[in-house]
Amino acid sequence: MVYFFYNILVFKIDWILKFLSLFVKQIREELEKRNRSLRQIFSKSADGKFVIWLHAASVGELDQAKALTETIRKKYKNVFIIQSVFSSSVKESSFQDPLADVYFYLPLDRAHAYDQIFSHFQPKVLFVMAWDTWPNLLKKANQMGTKSYLTCASLSSGSSRKNPLIRSLTKASFRYLTGIYPSHELMAKEFEGLVTETTDFQVLGDTRFESVLNKLENKSPNPTFTNFLLEQKDFLSKNKPVILGSTYGICEEHFINYLKKHKDESFYWIFPHKWEETRMKDFISNLEKYGPVGVFSKRNPGDPLPKFLLFDLMGILAFAYRYGSFAYVGGAWLHRVHNTIEPAALGLPVITGPKIYNAPEAIVMRELGGLFQTETESEFIEKIHLLTTDQTLREKMGNGNRNFVVENRGASDKIYNRVFSNAQN
Repeated sequence: MVYFFYNILVFKIDWILKFLSLFVKQIREELEKRNRSLRQIFSKSADGKFVIWLHAASVGELDQAKALTETIRKKYKNVFIIQSVFSSSVKESSFQDPLADVYFYLPLDRAHAYDQIFSHFQPKVLFVMAWDTWPNLLKKANQMGTKSYLTCASLSSGSSRKNPLIRSLTKASFRYLTGIYPSHELMAKEFEGLVTETTDFQVLGDTRFESVLNKLENKSPNPTFTNFLLEQKDFLSKNKPVILGSTYGICEEHFINYLKKHKDESFYWIFPHKWEETRMKDFISNLEKYGPVGVFSKRNPGDPLPKFLLFDLMGILAFAYRYGSFAYVGGAWLHRVHNTIEPAALGLPVITGPKIYNAPEAIVMRELGGLFQTETESEFIEKIHLLTTDQTLREKMGNGNRNFVVENRGASDKIYNRVFSNAQN
């Protein structure tokens, strides 16, 4: 019965979107893009290979899927992989990655939205990363004999899926899952009452940890940054800047208000999420009241490091954490927090804004004492001040974060071994 009402709701949403697309260009272009990506995949065939479908909601979950795909490719040669995403925040340029054989945007979760995908590719296994469990997708997979798994599974205590009105739909769709593999013990308890006895349930970790560690260990930053590090070797041996990563306007406002209240001797490396000229001009003007300001691309070799250095080049932030004392990670005042694993992997304490409920790693880091989730500007100011003045606390939090990341390496192997001992039975 719950599926009946859900499908009525989806039908209405579908109709509204199609109607609005007649008048709203942005909606029309979005629907056309998604339909185009779906049509294109049928030009390819699995040619008798073992087909695996991975689905990711957004960019972070796609990283999880890629880490798992790399392991599958190494261990299972005769495989054909289809990769879907839901969020438009995943750019079409990401679809050029050769890890998967086809990429596409998942259609709206209508009752028959997936019929052609299943009939054309006949996937044997479906991996859903983290939390994006569309009810009709799981039901159709079950009907077609596809074994489906929720991997790196996360569910926060405040999730809407536990809301009494939605809980019954969550439970109904979860019964179609062959296995649920939470990312951490602290996540496992959130699934109580939602998992049937026939569903394989085991904490197997989060593949995103190894994705981040592999990136930090095997890839290199922008060469301009490498040259900068060599130039500043003596300075960095004595000073560890505070890293403000992925900042939005609201993050920058809170930071300016911190500077109004506290005078410190720290150096700051600031990485705006988007370099918007007007916003940056105003931000720089405000920063100059509290010390010298520089822009990375405009520095001359040999220039002394300013108190505030703003980075306007891509491909640096993840590697810059290695030289920091602690990190603020933006995004959580607006939508959702950005990547907290990167600074944690390099042994930094982390401060965020309030919205971390879609980032299980951040939730666990908070519970383990390595992350400060701030709900108000005054709390943000308090935590920044605390970490600039308490080295012992910084070291304790940072060491805990580093251990947390390293201990969670190897999730892809665990998931592969768990699933593929059964998937071909």
